[in-house]
Amino acid sequence: MNKLYLFLWMGMFSGLCMSCDDAASENRSLVNILLVDAPGDFDQVWIEVLGVEILPAGSRGNAENASWVNIPYQAASNMVRISDLVNEERLLIGRTEIQSGTVSKIRLLLGSQLYLIQDENRIDLSTDSDFEEKLEVEINVNALPGNSYDIYLDFDLARSVVNTGNGNFLLDPRIRVFESAVSAVIRGSILPRNERPHVYVSSNTDTLTTLTGENGGYYLQGLPPNDYRITIDAPSNYLDTAFNVSVKEDTLLTIPAITLRPQMP
Repeated sequence: MNKLYLFLWMGMFSGLCMSCDDAASENRSLVNILLVDAPGDFDQVWIEVLGVEILPAGSRGNAENASWVNIPYQAASNMVRISDLVNEERLLIGRTEIQSGTVSKIRLLLGSQLYLIQDENRIDLSTDSDFEEKLEVEINVNALPGNSYDIYLDFDLARSVVNTGNGNFLLDPRIRVFESAVSAVIRGSILPRNERPHVYVSSNTDTLTTLTGENGGYYLQGLPPNDYRITIDAPSNYLDTAFNVSVKEDTLLTIPAITLRPQMP
């Protein structure tokens, strides 16, 4: 009889543990952290990516008991040519499961190898004392149980790499973070492909910029729903082009190919 009771008790305990595991898994969310670039006028820019840290909800689904979660960047090399991350190119830094709830902060972890290539010369990038503070960005993502979220870090090289004179450059991080499901995307292409003009997308609150890729394409993501003015800042031998568009949440707007008009002599 004692053996029967022991068997029943063990069965009940096993079932309780399984239900606890199921409950735990039901309160988890998957996050993918990706890196993209708003490029500047440099041949190449290289950064040493170590990973990211995110601050998800605590054990009760809010800020209580919250602690940073480290997501290391696992690749053959930690050196990333960030200037290549344009026109739909992106880098998956890592992914992990977290406690469901609000993700409030994200922190990009960089090493000491930071440099650019200009006219085939390597120039090391210096940093300020608040460099690491500027790698931490606030975000508001409500991670629901069982769902997956793509969180993007948009590293604006045009504003982040500062020419301090005498051939020296400072890396002053300007990072925008967004979650793809609640933002819009604008893409298109510009001809001739080899001109690579700047493309500006402006609203009444912000301006984003990018360059076209080698195929003439451009890709701007993480746009809040709004009305925008798109301006193509053409090279000196072509005319600038500008027009208005509207985007809604979680939409992809494809602009027909635009051919730059040459300046009249």
